[in-house]
Amino acid sequence: MSNITGNSKMNFEKEKNNYSYEYWFNNPQLNEWDSGDDNYYVNYFYEDIVKQLDLPQTGYIVVLGTHMCVSFDKLCKHFGYDRCIGYDLYNPVNHPSVRIKDCSTLSVIDNIPIAFCHNDLGNFPTTPQLKLHGQNWALKNIIPGGYFLGNNSKNSANIDLETLMIESGFKNEFLVDLNRENFDLSNIPEARLPAYMLSKRF
Repeated sequence: MSNITGNSKMNFEKEKNNYSYEYWFNNPQLNEWDSGDDNYYVNYFYEDIVKQLDLPQTGYIVVLGTHMCVSFDKLCKHFGYDRCIGYDLYNPVNHPSVRIKDCSTLSVIDNIPIAFCHNDLGNFPTTPQLKLHGQNWALKNIIPGGYFLGNNSKNSANIDLETLMIESGFKNEFLVDLNRENFDLSNIPEARLPAYMLSKRF
């Protein structure tokens, strides 16, 4: 299993410098993500995969880490603004469905029934504790038949997310292994596919 527990206050403190607005919105090192605009590969995750899933009719559509809400708003328009909830430390565009929240503090008081969740919090090189904590919170709230989209175990923090999800009652499928007859993945950069998986709750 993972060598990062996700519940260490000391490790969270080490990450705090990477939670700032300046780090996420004015950092040239993050240019590879296209500043979260329409070229950000997550847009294609949502358009070409998530919208095609047979999601439960109840439960919220949740995105952990919404940035400028370009991708998130696509889900809102498809599933409805009332059904979608985004969580982020910042909401610079004042999106109506975003809850401003330090996701390192997500707990049972935040519990909601979830039909789909994407963990887009931070990244594993700089905020592994945050990502793992958000995932641990979400997986406990996903209803039967619901899905979780996130990284697999091929992450820079060496966290065994595949085992975590299996032991929590999910079946994993790598995005690279999705049936191409059901999902058009041609818009998604090939380099991104091997690192992500969909996990479906039994």
